[in-house]
Amino acid sequence: MKLKISVTLIGLGLCFLSNAYAQLNGTKIIYGNDDRHEVDEYPNKEFRKLAKSVAGMVKANKLRADIGDTKFYNFTKQTAEDKFELCEEEPFKDQYSLPICSGFLVAPDVLVTAGHCIEEQFDCDKYKWVFDFKEGTEKIKKDDVYSCKKIFERDLYASKWKLKDYAVIQLDRPVKDRAPLKFRRKGKAKIGDKLVVIGHPSGIPMKITDNGKVQRMNKEEIFKPISTLFKKRFYFNANLDTYSGNSGSPVFNRKTKTVEGILVQGGEDYVRNIDFFCNESNRLSDSRWLTEEKVFRITKVPYIKKFQDKYLKSQEMLEKKAE
Repeated sequence: MKLKISVTLIGLGLCFLSNAYAQLNGTKIIYGNDDRHEVDEYPNKEFRKLAKSVAGMVKANKLRADIGDTKFYNFTKQTAEDKFELCEEEPFKDQYSLPICSGFLVAPDVLVTAGHCIEEQFDCDKYKWVFDFKEGTEKIKKDDVYSCKKIFERDLYASKWKLKDYAVIQLDRPVKDRAPLKFRRKGKAKIGDKLVVIGHPSGIPMKITDNGKVQRMNKEEIFKPISTLFKKRFYFNANLDTYSGNSGSPVFNRKTKTVEGILVQGGEDYVRNIDFFCNESNRLSDSRWLTEEKVFRITKVPYIKKFQDKYLKSQEMLEKKAE
């Protein structure tokens, strides 16, 4: 279920929060220009490196052993155009759509995603986590595919005063050659801070999306300022060009390169073009009044400091031994 940016949004808001999560809600929209970039073409090499620690959540039955090379998986190939009935002019329409959510490392075997992406051990068992699903991928290295061993912590809750949407999971083995992402440990992102998000919009190969900012209250929130102020202890708004599949993506402070939060919610991805009987990206003006993307604050995710501190301590010990 996805929100429509219309007058009915005000009436649907609370209903969305209570029901839509179970449907792996769409996160998303285009504000102003489309700011999605291919990972390998993104000009900032630091973010290209950070992208290595972001994974896509894929149904296990979509992967199958490649007959010609036992070190690779083949996968069910369906283009975004076919999957979403996209119009001819849509960017990336010819790329395969595979992941349904995104996630990121905070320790070698610990991954964080949105709570509505993985609800119970049953979900943990039937999904895989795939790294390096980028433009041009035709086969996936088995070494880049990880299983979910167990859910450490998860919360999915929405009320007038609170919003929680996160999951912390353990992978089946430590991830090699990919550094856990640094994240904010205290304080809050400021209004106007520039943002970057990395993930799988509409399940297509990973994109780095920039030109987002932390925004003030939107047109819905301004009519209920008191409850919004309480609820915003847990999230902030951002005008990021994100879609279904970006749920669970890390949202970075562009300046510090640290994770500010988890992309969890937003407006409708696509709208129907009645002239050509196809779907096109929902494009809005780049106004904070229309901003629907919500980012769950990473400081509200429990236990991850403990996991990362353990990792950092082990790294320090290795460095001392090497001296």
